[in-house]
Amino acid sequence: MTKKKGIDKVMSVWKAQNKILLPGKRQDIKQIVNELARLFSHSSFYYLIMNFDIADIDYVSEGVCDVLGISPEKMNLEKFLSLMHPDDLDKMHQKERTSLSFKLNKIPKEDITKYKTVYLMRLRHADGSYRTILHQSKAFTVSEDGKVFQTICVHNDITHLNPVIDHKISFISQECPSYYALDTETELTLIQNSFKELFTKREKEVVNLILQGKSTKQIATLLFISIQTVNCHKKNILKKSHCKNTSDLISTCIKEGFI
Repeated sequence: MTKKKGIDKVMSVWKAQNKILLPGKRQDIKQIVNELARLFSHSSFYYLIMNFDIADIDYVSEGVCDVLGISPEKMNLEKFLSLMHPDDLDKMHQKERTSLSFKLNKIPKEDITKYKTVYLMRLRHADGSYRTILHQSKAFTVSEDGKVFQTICVHNDITHLNPVIDHKISFISQECPSYYALDTETELTLIQNSFKELFTKREKEVVNLILQGKSTKQIATLLFISIQTVNCHKKNILKKSHCKNTSDLISTCIKEGFI
């Protein structure tokens, strides 16, 4: 598939499923900055504001210089989509179709802003290499006719974690039921799972430190426990999660919305 066809497919999904007829009041970017703290994790990131009424990007933060090596002024929707890995662009319309199907058809209008959408993609850096991006987006305004109006998207560079790109999608909420690692190639079926609940409070602390790249010795120091205890926690975590090793655990945590 050519890039143009891939971009056209994504745009057609937005036009067909999220065509805004009654925009309502457009919210000032400054009013939603506090939402960022809930969305980004411990890695390099930038954020952008997507406006579905005009099908373009309203604002891009300076962090895009560090993550992708380009200036915010050069980033618009067409540029963003053109930077996407061809294989990911080919699947992008499926992920966006699933995302809109969930928000517009599966949950009440008043719950749209309570969820963040999470999936993986690869974007091309200015040096020609591809960076693996954890995409986390959250609608913060809804149009008067119940469509997604403005969305904040936080893009974390998690290349160092080397996750497997599988085009799964998660819908995560602190107030409503969450849905993790859903298939985007078939009709949306909501299946709840409890990956996070597999672990004890201490095990969750260990997992979070593993995701931050901490060594066994560093984890022991930070949690004031012995190296042997850390290794015991790791063994239990891998057993509970059915992961073969730490790399497999990291990849699974990303796919299941743990971070």
